[in-house]
Amino acid sequence: MNLVVAARHEGPLVRFHVEGRWQSGDALKLAYFIKAAASRVRGDQLLIDLTGVRTPPGVQEKFLICDRLRRALTPKMRVGLVTPEDLVDGSELPAPLVGCPDIALFPAEPEARAWLRHA
Repeated sequence: MNLVVAARHEGPLVRFHVEGRWQSGDALKLAYFIKAAASRVRGDQLLIDLTGVRTPPGVQEKFLICDRLRRALTPKMRVGLVTPEDLVDGSELPAPLVGCPDIALFPAEPEARAWLRHA
C-alpha cells in the first residue's frame, strides 16, 4: 500500500490520518488495515481523515474507500470520513444500508466529530 496511516485511540473514537498518493487496490488494503486497528481496541466509531490523500496524475477514477469500508467493517460501526468531495466514491452515499456500517462524508473534522458523538 502506498498510503501512510497514523492511528490513535481517543476514548470511544479511533482516529486515522491517511496521506500519500493512492494506487489501485489501496482502498481495500486501507479498509482492512482500519478494520484490524479498530478491532484491537474494540472501537466502533471511526474518524478517518483523508485530506492528505492525493489522486495520481492522469487518473480519472475516484478512491473507492466507501465501498471497501462497507465490505470490510461490521454493521455496528460508524465512520466519519473527512475528505475532499471529489476524491472518494461516496459523494452520493445512500441512506444507511442494512448490514453495513454507517458512513458519512464531511469537509472538516469538527463536523465529523459532532456526528460521531450523536451516535
